[in-house]
Amino acid sequence: MGTLWLHAIAVDDVRDIFGTDASEAARLRAVAAERFGRPTPKYGLLGKLGPLFARPIDAPVIGPDTPGREDCDRLLAGQHVPPDRLAASWRLLEVWLEAKAWSSHAVTLDEHSLNAIEFDLGRAEIPVRYGVRSLVARELGIPLRTGPSVVAGYAPGHHVPPLAEAWRAALPGLEPETREWIGELLGWLDGFVNWTQAAEAEQRPRPDLVGIAVA
Repeated sequence: MGTLWLHAIAVDDVRDIFGTDASEAARLRAVAAERFGRPTPKYGLLGKLGPLFARPIDAPVIGPDTPGREDCDRLLAGQHVPPDRLAASWRLLEVWLEAKAWSSHAVTLDEHSLNAIEFDLGRAEIPVRYGVRSLVARELGIPLRTGPSVVAGYAPGHHVPPLAEAWRAALPGLEPETREWIGELLGWLDGFVNWTQAAEAEQRPRPDLVGIAVA
């Protein structure tokens, strides 16, 4: 079972993370530190041998999906991310988007469920342009590459209201499982009107719908 994370945030605000200014970089580093903490090395007798090695023997071990300081540095500078750090980097970006977005929402979704939902929406004569895949149809345009277990993209904010209207009209004719999944997501999508108005009042970019699906 995978998870589809959705964020109400302008796609330009997402792109600006990669090469952001010092003030915003410091804030995002603080967000990462609060969420993931800092690995604590275990010191002991073997720790005295550290200087003999290129990497201290008691240096903290960073897991492949656990973001560390170097991951922060690379993303904030817009640098290339090595393949073995992609999982951790996407996890880090996900946390940053949650901190920056007007609102975030997560739903469970795997390939089998996605195909079933898309089929049910098609049976209800919902146009393909309003299918679930349309939520991540456009590339984010960021330096961070996707991988076999990650799908990422966005839908422009103006795409959300007509999509929500089409889904709501189709609800009565959908299968119970699809109706439950769509209904839950609609409850969140309905907030886009208020978030857009709030962004305009604060003279900030209108939110788009940014999605990251992790298997």
